[in-house]
Amino acid sequence: MRWLPLTLTTCLVAAWWATPTLQAQKVKYDRLNWAVLASFEYELPDPLALKGGAAVPRADVFPEKVKALNGRHVVAEGFIIPLDVTLGGASIFVLNPDVDVCMFGIPPRLNDWVLVTMPPGQRVMVSHLPTTVKGRLWVGEEIRNGRVTSLYRIEAESAIPRGVLGG
Repeated sequence: MRWLPLTLTTCLVAAWWATPTLQAQKVKYDRLNWAVLASFEYELPDPLALKGGAAVPRADVFPEKVKALNGRHVVAEGFIIPLDVTLGGASIFVLNPDVDVCMFGIPPRLNDWVLVTMPPGQRVMVSHLPTTVKGRLWVGEEIRNGRVTSLYRIEAESAIPRGVLGG
């Protein structure tokens, strides 16, 4: 009992000392607005120009309000289409706002979805329920093998399906 005041004092001093450090590490996440991402008509570049060696991403195809999202920390909720999946879950997946985007639904436009990559060694459980993703959003054409493969990418910090551990 005589150690209780000393223990409480030590805890309070440690909490006071650590508070600025913890506050400096807090990241503000903006809720991803799917309507903003899809707010413009995206036109694919000429495929012959891409295959001819001019495979350079174009910056002028995005409106300013979309460009302003580049590098921002976001929280996005949507439905998963897994691209790299094992029994442990998906490490790379497409996140989109609509549940009906599948092989039987409406094909999405390139600016209707986000490519999500989980941190090394982490996977998200694949679910038919919405999944909440937190991470950094990158805006820009990604070109691979002469084709635009994505316009938006999230380097995920976490991804939790609704109903799983607070998701």
